[in-house]
Amino acid sequence: MGWSKLRDKARLLFLPLVKAFSFVPPNIITFSGLLVVILASMFILKGNFRIGGVVLIAGSILDALDGQIARLKGKTSKFGAFFDSTLDRYGEFFIFFSIAFSGESALLSSLCFAAILGAFLTSYTRARAESLGIKIKEGFFTRAERIVVIIIGLIILPNYLIYIMAILAIGSNITAIQRIIIAYKRLENGGD
Repeated sequence: MGWSKLRDKARLLFLPLVKAFSFVPPNIITFSGLLVVILASMFILKGNFRIGGVVLIAGSILDALDGQIARLKGKTSKFGAFFDSTLDRYGEFFIFFSIAFSGESALLSSLCFAAILGAFLTSYTRARAESLGIKIKEGFFTRAERIVVIIIGLIILPNYLIYIMAILAIGSNITAIQRIIIAYKRLENGGD
């Protein structure tokens, strides 16, 4: 089963939450999600990886709800999409930063910085390509995969975070390179 089908099934699972929180403006949900991710980061920074991972799940659920609520209420907007993407970058920064400075090791810190570089470049390549008129959603390690891997690492494999960060560093940078290649091919061919 591909990620898009999995996302569609997850959307159905969240439908009761979407309806329950539909009275809250989507941008408030987006901002609340960031606050929950910052809270998760505080736990992670203190070395409470499992608690941080559980709190991160809550933040990720809020992040999944905002767009669905906006669509349900007919309140989608370009600013909402921009705001969501921007706060996603902040959230990723806080998570990687907290893991990097949790005091585990210098190697873990270095891998976190390499992973965040790849994560930000993956996002940037998509945004820049869209500004040039081409859509690029493909990639080996998009944000959804990165968050799932981080949560698994924090909750199930906290003693192996170095390996989790190595996977994220390699995977996210490969995705950025994939998107550069895709952009090159599409731009050389005149767009999509």
